[in-house]
Amino acid sequence: MRGDDLINEEYVAESDMGVPNRREFLAGLTALGLSAFAEQAIGASTGPAGWSGLPNRPTEQPLDFNSLATAFNAFVMDPAHGVNLRAKDGRQVFPSALESAEDGGLTTYGPMAMGKELRGEGLEGLPASLKGYFNDQYGLFLDGADATLCEYWYLMNVTALAYGLIRLRFGRDAEWLARVEKSAERLKQMAQQIHYDFNSQGYDFAKGAAFTNHDIYRQPDAIGGYSYVMLLAWKLTGKEFCLAEAKIGIDRYMDFASNPWYEVPSGAMATMAAARLEAMGYPTNARKALGFVLDSKAGLMAKGRWGGHEVNGLMAGFRTEPADQAYSMESMVVLPYLLPAVRFRPELALEVARHALNVAANLRWFYPEYLPRENQSRPDLAPMIPYERLSREEKGRSPYATGDFAGHRSIYGGAYVLWLDKMVQPQGDPWLLRWDLSITNFLDRDLPPAFLYYNPGPEEKRVTIGITAGKSRVHDLMRNRMIQPEKGRVELRLGAGEARVIEVQG
Repeated sequence: MRGDDLINEEYVAESDMGVPNRREFLAGLTALGLSAFAEQAIGASTGPAGWSGLPNRPTEQPLDFNSLATAFNAFVMDPAHGVNLRAKDGRQVFPSALESAEDGGLTTYGPMAMGKELRGEGLEGLPASLKGYFNDQYGLFLDGADATLCEYWYLMNVTALAYGLIRLRFGRDAEWLARVEKSAERLKQMAQQIHYDFNSQGYDFAKGAAFTNHDIYRQPDAIGGYSYVMLLAWKLTGKEFCLAEAKIGIDRYMDFASNPWYEVPSGAMATMAAARLEAMGYPTNARKALGFVLDSKAGLMAKGRWGGHEVNGLMAGFRTEPADQAYSMESMVVLPYLLPAVRFRPELALEVARHALNVAANLRWFYPEYLPRENQSRPDLAPMIPYERLSREEKGRSPYATGDFAGHRSIYGGAYVLWLDKMVQPQGDPWLLRWDLSITNFLDRDLPPAFLYYNPGPEEKRVTIGITAGKSRVHDLMRNRMIQPEKGRVELRLGAGEARVIEVQG
């Protein structure tokens, strides 16, 4: 996890792991090769795979996210464990890794704070802590409290996190909405100055100019993240310039003939923005955006088996890392954006459901209890904190779970398990899940609840949808028809390999 206040051109290596520092780009890295993931054989499937090439059903069962989230939350929030910290000014902060004692920035605080909000608990010091990441001089939310520059993907990621928190906690607060408007205006000025070309590493706000340390760090896909944050700013403030910028951003993103991927949060946000804009009648292409995310040929999404273990659906870090690596944060962060997108574009539901199910099962390899001790760099550390990185092979072991510059176990990635716990509900059958499409839809907080159901098996399954007798109406968004309740309940039939998007009204 890198800071955004250091710039030099030196090579940085991990002291005890012997791997290049992934996140300290501004502290400098040697150029890494442009190799992509080699195509691997697809894992066991109960039926034919979709266009993403993922199997209908993973071999392993989905994780118990409630147990994982409960354990993670208890450990991190206990000050005795050294990761629930106070900055010098008294703000609550969290380190990016279990072994670190430094503020992990909004990249870490944001997922933690959002996870607590979604759990209905919240962080008591949220107003002061979030405000600490807002730079009044530049009018922006930045990753570090004293940052003056930021890489583009970080900038869009932390802005989306901040806007989402404001949406949930301060949606009617004039002071916070003024910060959103000021931030959106500054982002617009930056985008216009660079002519909407994010094909550089980031922006130095002290110098008022873009910067690039090495060409491999160019981040053209950030224009997709820009579209999403401007769309969310429009939803928060009602300012028409924000909607106009969101449309410009998605147009530029869709103009890419090949995948512009640098870091996956930008592409995931672009998918949500495209789906929402299409539902508003704006012509764009959410399916193309989704295709950029579920792209194994570019090296973004892993497929097949590493050391006999399925890794289907897990996501790489940035594009120019060595091949055959996946990261816990990147694997989790896409789901809060892809899942709510299918409410607006139900035809994407099957691919998204298939991907979500594979990820829900294969995230296990980041947790120490699922791998032999010799396949891990620090099996002695707290088991509820996931490793940051999974390598296809390292130290003669496959797969091998390890870390990055700041440490082995990831707080900023692991925090997303708090989100997943509230996004997914088991439905009896271990592989049959219900995904909540509303809880991470920060664009629309006033829509009726909607859910994604997916049956990955070869036989029909039935699930019961709870309704309020005489008051609820169930709308099948994929078939665009109402489902009539029988005896005060709705029984949903799911054919083999079928996904359904269901809205419960009233």
